[in-house]
Amino acid sequence: MNNAPLSQRILEFYDDLTRRERRIADMLLEDPDLLVLKSATDISAQVEVSKATTARFFRRLGYPSFKAAQKIARNADEQDITSHSSRKLTQRGGRGELAEHLASDVQNLVRSIEALRSDELGQAIQSLARAEKLWVVGFGDNYPLAHFARSLLIRIKADIRMVPIGGFSVPEEFASIGANDAMIALGIGRKTRSLRSIMRSAVHAGAQVVYITDQVGRGGLDVANVTLRCRTRGVNVYESVVAPVSLVTFLCSAVASKIGQAAIERLQFIENIHDEWGDLVPGDL
Repeated sequence: MNNAPLSQRILEFYDDLTRRERRIADMLLEDPDLLVLKSATDISAQVEVSKATTARFFRRLGYPSFKAAQKIARNADEQDITSHSSRKLTQRGGRGELAEHLASDVQNLVRSIEALRSDELGQAIQSLARAEKLWVVGFGDNYPLAHFARSLLIRIKADIRMVPIGGFSVPEEFASIGANDAMIALGIGRKTRSLRSIMRSAVHAGAQVVYITDQVGRGGLDVANVTLRCRTRGVNVYESVVAPVSLVTFLCSAVASKIGQAAIERLQFIENIHDEWGDLVPGDL
């Protein structure tokens, strides 16, 4: 029983659960990923039970604590991804695999949307729209995603700073951050110490930090005012970035709407420059 998955443990003890404990059980049977994505406080609030009830529920299932159950679930997720990736590498490619890949990405989008809170999204959009300067931060594998975010934001706001910039020292670039600024920090997959250091320093400077990360990334008010999590489970050797890309696109579009006429005028001014310089080729190439 110690190695049994969460759903099996729930079904084994379901008849012995109290009415309030069954609320937790029903929610986790419907969406087991909530154990990985949510805190004990979030789960308790979602089904309207006390944290003490949630703690008793997990002990009844044989876990030492909620944290222990969450750690086991996260480790199982990582093992499933590794095992599944190994099997896929030994198989021939085909439309069946493509269908599975696309279905997984759709599931990532759906689960990400379900986990995101509207009040946190609203806070992120408000912070980004009001900021005097916007900072976009992404290291390593997150750099392309950061570059994509900046490419959208620069069309609607004039002052977009990107960290890191090749050939320039990060502390010198970062030194101009202020309390009226906001930051999008990207931490999908492997994170660096530099990312958390910059986020923590930005919070200390009074800037609003929006952290986009995966289901296992550590948040906290010491590094971010808002943490938005995306499900990134892949069916092959790579993590999926469909949900993060979609979230970044949504945020930038929502920020443009929030800014309003100023964003529209900037977009039009950029289009006029393209027309004047002849940079865009009309029709098919």
